[in-house]
Amino acid sequence: MCTPPCNIPKTPPACARCPPMCCCPGVSYCIFDLESAIFDTRHIYRRALLELGLSYNKIIPEHLLIQSGPMETAEMAELICRKCKMPIEWQLFLSQLNQRTSELIANPPLMPGVERLVTHLSKCCIGLALVTSSSESMYCSKIRGREQFFETFCTVLCADDAELRASKPEPDVYLIAMARLGDAEPSCTLVFDGTAKGVQAASDARVPVVMLAEPEVPCFWSELATLRLETLEEFDPEEFDMPPYSKTESPEPRKPSRRSSQKSGGSRRSSALQRKADENPADDEGAEEDEEGEGEAAA
Repeated sequence: MCTPPCNIPKTPPACARCPPMCCCPGVSYCIFDLESAIFDTRHIYRRALLELGLSYNKIIPEHLLIQSGPMETAEMAELICRKCKMPIEWQLFLSQLNQRTSELIANPPLMPGVERLVTHLSKCCIGLALVTSSSESMYCSKIRGREQFFETFCTVLCADDAELRASKPEPDVYLIAMARLGDAEPSCTLVFDGTAKGVQAASDARVPVVMLAEPEVPCFWSELATLRLETLEEFDPEEFDMPPYSKTESPEPRKPSRRSSQKSGGSRRSSALQRKADENPADDEGAEEDEEGEGEAAA
């Protein structure tokens, strides 16, 4: 396996002496959805659907792309085939869609801001959990090359986990993740999810949730969210009583201003001219006489 058993919680050595996290005010545990909060896969299905549609000379309208966003893949394929009158059965379309998305998602980019946030939370001994709609083998494939980053998470809950009985929008996935984090309670836990079903699941688990959604996503999808952001670059830990970034990051060195640089350059030139004048007083007197002569000629 790519990591130690996903369902066995592990505490970072540096946090072994930390007090019970929920004894502290604010958020002490965070749970991230892999596909919508860690990886930026929001365009994957849209791109795959558009490409498949064009291969059958069909243009999928924008409202169908938005409507299919929160659906399971099978439900999405059936809707697109029915509404766009695809010349193939939806089951075959589903197979082609899964194949294309697998190709596109083989090496997905990280969500902007997530690496900084996860690193910061880990240094502050915030318990971190990861949930994914992928099987354990697919999860290992998705994180290949980034294993060190994913070691930051204390526990990982995959779709084929033996304890998981129902997927989102049922709250099971977040309830199990909190149980595996130890003494995590909804009041001191925060979820990051980018799907409507994920927000519903977190809400039903009584956990506050930050929804990561693009501007065109309908507002009613995020009605149950505690906070809606476009990316994690906009997230401020202090809003949830977590330590600020300044606690784990060194302040950036102050760059010298352009004005001060020019001033110091001028000062150096003045000093050099003064030294030269002191060394050659005769030249200085000659220069003064020349200046006086030029003034008389001009008059």
